[in-house]
Amino acid sequence: MGLGERSDARVVTRRILTLPRVTAVAAAVLLVSATISLAADKPVAKKPATHTAKRQVLVVPDVRSQVFVFASGTLEDAGFGWKIRGSVHGYPANVVSSQQPKPGTHVIDTGAPTITLRLARGKAPPLGQPQARSPYGASLIRRPRHTNSR
Repeated sequence: MGLGERSDARVVTRRILTLPRVTAVAAAVLLVSATISLAADKPVAKKPATHTAKRQVLVVPDVRSQVFVFASGTLEDAGFGWKIRGSVHGYPANVVSSQQPKPGTHVIDTGAPTITLRLARGKAPPLGQPQARSPYGASLIRRPRHTNSR
């Protein structure tokens, strides 16, 4: 055997011995990344609901004197539904003249508690189709028993 053959044999032997190590490291990395991915996808356990759990209380915002398009957005952003009552319809430029329940009233979050709005004609002409209620389902108003409501 020549000198060149020995060095080739060593290289081949090193490669053969290195291959299982590389495979083992790759498998370990794959296993760790899969475990992390599965842990991230696992839903967080929630505590079971009890009868003593307090429901969230919302405070009715004041949208009086606001242009209807802004008032409806304010109510929706605060978690409320709304509906229009009266002879003036829900055109964007009309102005909120009154609301029920009154601003500052504490109500239980029942999904989207409904605020009833009465409108006055705005300065701009009515354009488009009037809206009569919020675009998603609204729920009933329920007031908490222990909180002072107006």
